[in-house]
Amino acid sequence: MQRYEQLLDLPPNSLVAVTDTVYRYSAPFITPKPRLGRGPRRPGRVEQLLDRALSDDLMAGAEWDRLTADLAASPRGVIAPASLWDRIAERLLAETIIADGVPWMQRYEALNRLLAHPVGQQAAIAACANLAADRSNQVFVEPVSVLDASAHPDAGSHLLRQLVDPTNDLARYGALLGCVRKLRYGHFTAPQLLRLVPVVNTLLEDPTAREDARPLAVELLRRLPTELAVRYRTHLRRVAAADRLLRHMLEAGRVVGRETAQTTVVRIVGSTVAGLQREAPHFRDQLLPVLVDEMLFHPVLDVRLYAAMLLSAAPYRQPLAAALTAELATADHRTETVQAILEALRVVGGQEQRPLVERLITAAGVRPTVMVAATRAIGHMGGRSPDTFWLRAIAHHAVAARMSAGNAHNVALAALVYALGVTRNEPMLRKVTRQPDVPAESRAAAFWWLNLPRRIADSAVR
Repeated sequence: MQRYEQLLDLPPNSLVAVTDTVYRYSAPFITPKPRLGRGPRRPGRVEQLLDRALSDDLMAGAEWDRLTADLAASPRGVIAPASLWDRIAERLLAETIIADGVPWMQRYEALNRLLAHPVGQQAAIAACANLAADRSNQVFVEPVSVLDASAHPDAGSHLLRQLVDPTNDLARYGALLGCVRKLRYGHFTAPQLLRLVPVVNTLLEDPTAREDARPLAVELLRRLPTELAVRYRTHLRRVAAADRLLRHMLEAGRVVGRETAQTTVVRIVGSTVAGLQREAPHFRDQLLPVLVDEMLFHPVLDVRLYAAMLLSAAPYRQPLAAALTAELATADHRTETVQAILEALRVVGGQEQRPLVERLITAAGVRPTVMVAATRAIGHMGGRSPDTFWLRAIAHHAVAARMSAGNAHNVALAALVYALGVTRNEPMLRKVTRQPDVPAESRAAAFWWLNLPRRIADSAVR
């Protein structure tokens, strides 16, 4: 894969990181070893990288990759005492949750290796659980959902805890995501499965739950082992009720029907292929429509994310981003489609798409769900927005949050501060902390980003 990167003049690790990340999620079994070979271990390299990771030195994503690959190759007796595992796991997790792009993928894969490591997994599980329980933390979905990478019963216990008594809605959503792969791998013990079913059913009836949590809860119930589904026939009748709810949402334009989705996919694929710089005569990419469909309409966020990553690593990225942007112009009456496109633009979008997303964040008359989706997309898209946009957007939502009883503007402010943090716009974060009109929670979030240890913040971009 590295040779392909060289032949295609691509940035180092851009294909390797995507391959590692996607394979890790879809692999038939969990292993601490990477799928792609990393070459022979070099004598003394583990010790050298451990010293760096345990110090105040910066760590690049490639160094986390080499360290965890070497640890996976020699799973016993490499690190002692146990407290060193704790320090390694805590630093790796801290860098992972604030990284983006290839640096994120490298660290996320490295964290997955630790969670599957026979010795290091308990330290990694504890790091995730402690961070998820910390209410001052600003990133919750990842440290909870990544627990699906460990077969240890403690990982399942922490996921269930965040379903029963979540730190917040984001932590509960992360737990739902983590349960998807847990069920596929059969990680849950029998008592844990008996706890899971009623909790997920209750979530279906919770009017305060995130709107995107209900389809995910339905997906979880459909994935239950057959013998449990029979035993809980009464509970699972609520799946039918949930399906009726989804049909009602479809009629109201809040969920995309299968026929509409397929038509949308065909249109986007056609525009994407037409926008390629070079044609491939007599070649029809049969995988492209599948990936576009998964990227936009799969009920599981992880599947949508990894489909977008695969497309982003392909020559389709720029024409696909243009096709998605064009689709927004005709999809404004289909809220769910607009949200799906904005979520996809988080990964495949670039500088050309930012002006449209910026307008959706501050324009009058935009549906709250669409506005929130735009604020969640802007931090991860390629390119940068000028400080004048950030000042305008923060002021707009700060005023609206004070005047409105709804929660959407507070959610938007949180997403905007997150975007400033993940893009390392420290001057703007400082301005947020000094604006008394900004809600206290958003100012506290800005302080959190500014107070990250330098070795963590500076390493995460490498």
